[in-house]
Amino acid sequence: MKMSRRRAARLVLGAPVAAAVASPFGSWVGQALAAQQAAPAPDDGPGRSALGRFLSRQEEGLSGRERREVRRSVAQLEQSLKEIRDFAVTNDVPPAGTFRAVRSKR
Repeated sequence: MKMSRRRAARLVLGAPVAAAVASPFGSWVGQALAAQQAAPAPDDGPGRSALGRFLSRQEEGLSGRERREVRRSVAQLEQSLKEIRDFAVTNDVPPAGTFRAVRSKR
């Protein structure tokens, strides 16, 4: 199967959604991520993640370069999400926008 940018984007962006949907049912993806976070292997450097390795193995017909790119993309996404989640916002920070109801045209 041929890998395109659109397919890679769906794969990378859809993986967390799929993991979230499957997690209430004892998902193996959620367990693998929890195990990785609980005890990371000492040889795991930046750019390595269990989810990235899993996704690169599941897609048939990828070259070695494409598999490395999938693993790198997933690792970058996980690092970005980790930085966003670790950022603490106090209660004195105002919201970015305010909600204002729009009058109906009926």
